[in-house]
Amino acid sequence: MKKILAIMIAFLIAMTLTACSQPDVITVGEGNWDSNAFHDQVVKIIIEKGYDVEVDVVPADTAIMVSGLKSKDVNLSMELWSENVLTYEDDIANGEYVEVSTNFDDNTQGLYIPSYLQEEFPGLVSVTDLPDYAYLFPNPEGGDLGIIYGGPEGWSATAHLHNKMVEYGLEDFYTFKTIDSSSTLNATLAGAYIQEEPWVGYNWEPTWALGTYDMVLLEDSEYSAEDFQLGIGSFPSVNVNVVVDNDFEDNYPSIFSFLENYTTSSAITNQALAYMQENDADAEETAIWFLLENTDLWSGWVTDSAYQNVIDAIE
Repeated sequence: MKKILAIMIAFLIAMTLTACSQPDVITVGEGNWDSNAFHDQVVKIIIEKGYDVEVDVVPADTAIMVSGLKSKDVNLSMELWSENVLTYEDDIANGEYVEVSTNFDDNTQGLYIPSYLQEEFPGLVSVTDLPDYAYLFPNPEGGDLGIIYGGPEGWSATAHLHNKMVEYGLEDFYTFKTIDSSSTLNATLAGAYIQEEPWVGYNWEPTWALGTYDMVLLEDSEYSAEDFQLGIGSFPSVNVNVVVDNDFEDNYPSIFSFLENYTTSSAITNQALAYMQENDADAEETAIWFLLENTDLWSGWVTDSAYQNVIDAIE
């Protein structure tokens, strides 16, 4: 009996130490774009309601996200656009952080124009055609140069486009106007589209804008990893991955298993973002709508008990 009691006490101590070593809060890094906010709220609801672990969502651009994963100040990223992180393959190979699953991989990104504009000016097909059409895109702030809209500073895509402006000689014809948020960027697109005015700028799929408006991706040379670093060529179709810090599986094995099953698509995400826009809903409201409308999809991601806990909380 003494031996059994000693074993039980040792077991309880070990369990207590394990519980104490588990962090109380999972920190999720969030990029400044709508699809990331949507997926972060989906995972926040599932983890908090299904697994009873608190989630804290914090803003983080790509560089901060990667640095935070390495330092464990960020525990989880639901949308790490892997090809936009030049060190990604080495980081994974060196165990700096862990790739858990691919959220979606059927995406596109680059410089877009409205389809009605290309119908009117069929010669505007490629990025290299833009110098001939700068007059179509006057800068609302004045000046002789046209305007190309870009995303926020800190995005890897924005850094690539800064380089492209130089490499393609676009800076002689255009001002590259970076925008501080994806919502503001899409507002410039929507304002032009509704008036059937010219617009050229960076965008990507999935977004509500590309789900709503008929846009054309301007052609560019074939993607090359080496050229891309210089600002040359097309954006690759990117694996948008779910990534965690390298202690996450040990700290949260059940949640890690859930994240291994987390897979969506650009079409699914576009649908959610269109709902967000059309209903003036925030990311949390959209996530709840998505979970209620797509139980057949996400019920397979989680345990039966976690599923029931989430449903009980959101219905």
